[in-house]
Amino acid sequence: MSVFKSYLRRLLQDLKDIKEALNAQDYEKANQIIGTLIDDTQKGIEDN
Repeated sequence: MSVFKSYLRRLLQDLKDIKEALNAQDYEKANQIIGTLIDDTQKGIEDN
């Protein structure tokens, strides 16, 4: 369960960072964060 909570904390921080980047109209940074989230999620799925 602690691994899942750790994942959720990281996800929450990434979502806050995306929101901040979008509010600042820094679409490149937001896109980069989203790309990292997608890559990490894909790797996590493939590991199981």
